[in-house]
Amino acid sequence: MISIRIFSVILLALCSFLIYQGLGIKTEFSYEPLGPRPFPIIALILIALGAFSLFFFFEETEIKWPDLALAKKTAFLIVNLFAFAFLFEYLGFIFSSMIFIFLTSLIFKAKWLYALIFAILASVLLYYLFDDLMQITLPAGQIFE
Repeated sequence: MISIRIFSVILLALCSFLIYQGLGIKTEFSYEPLGPRPFPIIALILIALGAFSLFFFFEETEIKWPDLALAKKTAFLIVNLFAFAFLFEYLGFIFSSMIFIFLTSLIFKAKWLYALIFAILASVLLYYLFDDLMQITLPAGQIFE
């Protein structure tokens, strides 16, 4: 199908642009063994390889557009992701991830009490995992300074 090839060309162009931008990442000091540059470049190279293989080796499939309910869930999830990204520094990791996990659980029809308990436990556990075990500093939040 032509739409699959168009998608793969757009994805290849986007990956190429982002790899070019990623090559310009410089840091004042090194706080990790590799630094911040290799991970996005490697991830984008893998995505570009997938798009390249999709261009040549796709299967003929009938594209079925999602119904309105699934489109609403997807749109709400995208808004939720952007809200998480924007609130990450302001509210800190624990509260922003708590809100994100809670709302995402509600999108997938979890009961609100279970979603709240899971969001609290997962946020605290993930913070402990990153901060104490992996020694990766996460923001505590500007509102708490």
